Amino acid sequence: MGKEITIEPVTRIEGHLGVQAEVSDDGKTYTDAHCFGTMFRGWEIILKGREPADAIWITQRTCGVCPTPHGIAAAMTVDMAYQAPPPPMGIALRNLLMGAEQLYDATLGCFILEGPDYSQSIVEKENPDWWDAAQTADAPGTEYHGYVTIADIMTALNPISGALWVNSLGIEKVGRKMAALLGAKHPHVNTLVPGGVAKTLSPTDLEQYASMLSQHVAFSKGFIPVMNDLLDFVLSMGYEDAGAREPNLISYGTYEDPLAYNANYADMGEWAKKRKVSPGVIIDGKLVTQDLIEINVGIQEMVERSYFEEWDDIKVKEDPVGNPLTKYHPWNKTTKPAPGEYKKWDGKYSWGTSVRWLDWNGSGELNTVELGPLARMWATAVGKLVPESTGSSLKFALPQATVVPYRNSAPMEFEWKVPEKPNTVERIRARAYWHAYTAYVTYLQVLQGLSLVKAGNVKVWNKYKKAKNGIGVGLHEAMRGGVAHWCIMKNGVIDNYQIMAPSTWNSGPRLGESDLGPYEAAIVGTPVSENGGELSGLDVVRAIRSFDPCLACSIQVYRGDEKIVHIAEI
Repeated sequence: MGKEITIEPVTRIEGHLGVQAEVSDDGKTYTDAHCFGTMFRGWEIILKGREPADAIWITQRTCGVCPTPHGIAAAMTVDMAYQAPPPPMGIALRNLLMGAEQLYDATLGCFILEGPDYSQSIVEKENPDWWDAAQTADAPGTEYHGYVTIADIMTALNPISGALWVNSLGIEKVGRKMAALLGAKHPHVNTLVPGGVAKTLSPTDLEQYASMLSQHVAFSKGFIPVMNDLLDFVLSMGYEDAGAREPNLISYGTYEDPLAYNANYADMGEWAKKRKVSPGVIIDGKLVTQDLIEINVGIQEMVERSYFEEWDDIKVKEDPVGNPLTKYHPWNKTTKPAPGEYKKWDGKYSWGTSVRWLDWNGSGELNTVELGPLARMWATAVGKLVPESTGSSLKFALPQATVVPYRNSAPMEFEWKVPEKPNTVERIRARAYWHAYTAYVTYLQVLQGLSLVKAGNVKVWNKYKKAKNGIGVGLHEAMRGGVAHWCIMKNGVIDNYQIMAPSTWNSGPRLGESDLGPYEAAIVGTPVSENGGELSGLDVVRAIRSFDPCLACSIQVYRGDEKIVHIAEI
């Protein structure tokens, strides 16, 4: 066995995550990995016995970075359980809330959380050969972003001092303002309610939102070219196998058609196909389903390697349309925490769970899939459910936007192409393009909102009579991938509530010995690129951060029994 390193906690992510990785004897490749969540909070237990609508506000506290998708997932779940479909304008405003958070979060990921890994301060120290090449490598998109060489881009990514790093803070602030305009505040918006939104729509709301959106439109026209230049250079340095894993991905889709969504489970497969971001499961690079009902039934959560006890009872044998459910479906899960031994790699070693997708209507196999911007861009590009899909790419255009100080005001066309395989670089590239596509979708949603206003269709909430018993699910996309909530309501209160964030899938531990979780699989086979001195694990954290984990800060690296070493710059 080669050298073993432990990085705990991983920095520049949300939450608490540790990684143990092994390097080959020749020091060139990572050969094994274990990823472990180190904190349990118990939201699912806290919610039991409460009014289901409480979940809309409580579950947003799951995360301060991406609270709105949790709020919307909970609202959709309660819409279904209460039988309370919102009116079209209520859905349009939910879409705009969602878009605002995605716009801020994409830039946060690319520039603040992942960007420093490719900055001059890191690259010059850990990849000096990259830095030497970057100083003479021209940046093809200089007319759009103003940087002459790749080294200039890397310098602009330096934390605190770099122009790209600093400027991203300003545009992130605009996204939060957009969310606060419609949500009363951000994070943890107040206006999501069953049956719509609790927001009195004023004549200037959409106008103010559109004005702030124009800043993101203008920003994206420089954002995409600068990220393409940087990431293409990184690939040219032989980094295509870093963070690579098989093309198994899942997307629930998001951005509802306001005229199609009705919160009815039986219709979910149809209204989900009308989303501007398409649902889909991709196995071995092939699209196997776009039916959100089929996707839901296939979701399985297991605790073989997790600090939880098994459960035996099956609460729901069939979904509302008669499809069979296993004991591992979230509607049947019971959350039973059971703390265990630290770093017991042959047993239970993580507070994360092992989530797999069961192809119950096809091969019958369990599949380890990843979630994130790459998954939803991929599913949308190949799905041909939206006009922007070509079958192998997404083509769209951002409109005119003249905004000081951004240099690109003219309309600009974009095309995101399905990559050969998921890897560290392509996950980051997809996150950047997700910003542009979200700006495009929210622009269209503003136009649709204005059309609804013109037609006098301004109702934002539908009155409903709450059912006594009910079942609900809300599946859509957060920044880091699909977010899902499940609720069983009995006698007006929550009997069971389950939350599955994208990082639940991505960070989960292996099953058995060979079925690695997505983070673990992405690390195994990653080449060691650093040649600046003692091994720091930079390629490991680059691979993990490319998923943009929602798990938190201050890195500590364990080297056997040695003293904990703090590496602030990584």
